[in-house]
Amino acid sequence: MQKLLASLAVFSLVHAASAQMLTQVQLDTVRTYRILERALQHPDSVYRLDLSGKKLKKVPEEMRQLRNLNALDLGRNKLKELPGWMNELQYMQEFSAGRNKFTRIPNTVCQWKHLKRLDLHRNHIEGLPACMGNLKELFSLDLWSNDLGDFPDEISGMKALRFMDLRVIQFSDKEMDRINALLPSVKIYFSQPCNCGE
Repeated sequence: MQKLLASLAVFSLVHAASAQMLTQVQLDTVRTYRILERALQHPDSVYRLDLSGKKLKKVPEEMRQLRNLNALDLGRNKLKELPGWMNELQYMQEFSAGRNKFTRIPNTVCQWKHLKRLDLHRNHIEGLPACMGNLKELFSLDLWSNDLGDFPDEISGMKALRFMDLRVIQFSDKEMDRINALLPSVKIYFSQPCNCGE
């Protein structure tokens, strides 16, 4: 009986310690909050938040209370940057902010060490920061229709990456070959090369 109780105690501790980090199955089945005021009524129970299409020009400071967020959708807003405090959202696994006004990938993104899916399509992003190479769990990266020109060698550190969408971005054959060489295990979707400057 004591062994059983000890085992249950250990299980409870482990479960409690990992409660904020959901498995993919759990994350796919949790409630999606779409109204911030409702989410703030139960801040510790909010794992998925969708604030897309709200015409946001900045991320609401109140979101800082949602420390267990695993998935966040800020798509179709008017955001140009993310506040520094967002790196406190340490359980972030899925982040979507397509169709905003970002010109660079916020450094905050590089702090989310458990990030698996990143969607920043249809922004004005000009390059990837070297710190992206620190995203060891990133599986899917969607950057189609940006102004990308700079791919640092450090992105080869994204060892879990399997899919990257770079369509509607003009690359030369040479640059496409370089990106493929940096990420040989990744299925990369390109548009036709532009033969720029050749």
